[in-house]
Amino acid sequence: MKSLNRKIHLSLLSIALLILSNCSPPQQQPEKRPNILFIAVDDMNDWAGFLSGHTGMKIHTPNIDRLAASSMIFTNAHTPAPACAPTRAAILTGVHHARSGAQNVYWGDGPLWREFEALKEVTTLEKFFKNNGYKTLGAGKIYHSQAPPWSPTSQVEPENWDYYYPSPYISHPFQMRAPEEVIYPEDVDNENRPGGGANSWWTWGAIPVADEKMADYHVADWGSYQLSQKHDKPFFLAVGMWKPHDPWEVPQKYFDMYPLEDIVLPERKKNDLEDSFDHGRRYIMKWVLENNQWEKIIQSYAASITFSDAMVGRLLDAFENSEYAENTIVVLWSDHGMHMGEKDNIEKFTLFERSTRVPLLIAVPGMSLAGKRYNQPVSLMDLYPTLVDLAGLEKPAHLDGNSLVPQLKDPSITSDPVISSYKFKSIEGHAVRSMRYRYIYYPEINLEELYDHDNDPNEWDNIAYKDGNKTIIEEHRKILSEMLSDLTWKEGTPEGYSIDKEGNVKKDDFVSF
Repeated sequence: MKSLNRKIHLSLLSIALLILSNCSPPQQQPEKRPNILFIAVDDMNDWAGFLSGHTGMKIHTPNIDRLAASSMIFTNAHTPAPACAPTRAAILTGVHHARSGAQNVYWGDGPLWREFEALKEVTTLEKFFKNNGYKTLGAGKIYHSQAPPWSPTSQVEPENWDYYYPSPYISHPFQMRAPEEVIYPEDVDNENRPGGGANSWWTWGAIPVADEKMADYHVADWGSYQLSQKHDKPFFLAVGMWKPHDPWEVPQKYFDMYPLEDIVLPERKKNDLEDSFDHGRRYIMKWVLENNQWEKIIQSYAASITFSDAMVGRLLDAFENSEYAENTIVVLWSDHGMHMGEKDNIEKFTLFERSTRVPLLIAVPGMSLAGKRYNQPVSLMDLYPTLVDLAGLEKPAHLDGNSLVPQLKDPSITSDPVISSYKFKSIEGHAVRSMRYRYIYYPEINLEELYDHDNDPNEWDNIAYKDGNKTIIEEHRKILSEMLSDLTWKEGTPEGYSIDKEGNVKKDDFVSF
């Protein structure tokens, strides 16, 4: 009798479970969820071939272009910060650094971003996927890090990763290459060279080594190996390339693709910063011009981009030949843009378009995205919610970004303006990029900037104080206020500037060169 009752009980339980399963929405099993290949490229601006950001000069990126051909191309993507550390902490925590306060976490070992109150308890991107049944694998520069011969540091959180190459404590086998000596530009004033004079690592030039001696080669090798292995659950594989970060030193063959006589200099307006914030880096451009290094820097940066593309290509080759090619989301992004002479700046650290615009590609299995372009502004803050959404999981409540899945499904959908912020020593700045305009505000000095991209794509003319633009200014102020409720605007002339009757802005102590 007990046996019969047990059989009846089990039968009724089976029927109940069947009914419940038919009534409830089907839940995707963890092993059926898509894998994620998360590729980060350091310091790559919009010069990549598929964006053609450098007018008059072709930059060779055949491998990234190949990925673009099977992806949605976000042509108007922007970083939350024009610097490595705050951007990476913001993307991976999902909390914009302007809100968390983690705006200048440049140096130091360990996950220093956890020290900020708003970030103490948040679940990071990789931890979220680990908590949801994914194997988390990482290599290279994903969070901010340094490697020998620079001071070895890593802001990776070790417990979030099943394995990190070469270690969560040193995220690259060495900084850029296996160094024999620092290569210094010839026939220049090295004693006064920016970045530390004769001891600076801010260098450029061809080096007599093979690709195999470069750090990114080893990172791409490790990522490729992981793609050749059997995995018993879905993976989140993050691979971070160092190049084209400086020093702009790569093997000779990449320099051979860009002869000096073919170098095209970016457009530069003399006295460009007279009506805008002085980012404090004009002395670098002045040194470059006085020492006749501009063409060589352009050549070296272009060569470094193409080297990085070759390393990404090795990883993509392994991916396309793997068993995971049909069930893996691929994302490629760069952490910020780069100035190459525009706005009297070399490198990043500004709130202008050249610093904030970045390559962003998303390829999703089963979605017809091949080569489609989305031209509305989006943010790298959107990566976390987008990947969670694509994996069929519920988004955490703390995320500042927006899922881009609606845009992936329908490129005609509009998006909201995006915010980039940065702290310049004691002065903070916030930029809003809408479809047509870039608005920038520096609260400490009460300076506003407005650039009309329909008429001024180089952002040469600050029209914030021109008659007729008050409504536009108010609209962009409102966007900032929605994220930063404590932000206020003062009345009166910006500190250190004068404004004439026509609304032209001029820095009082501006020095021309």
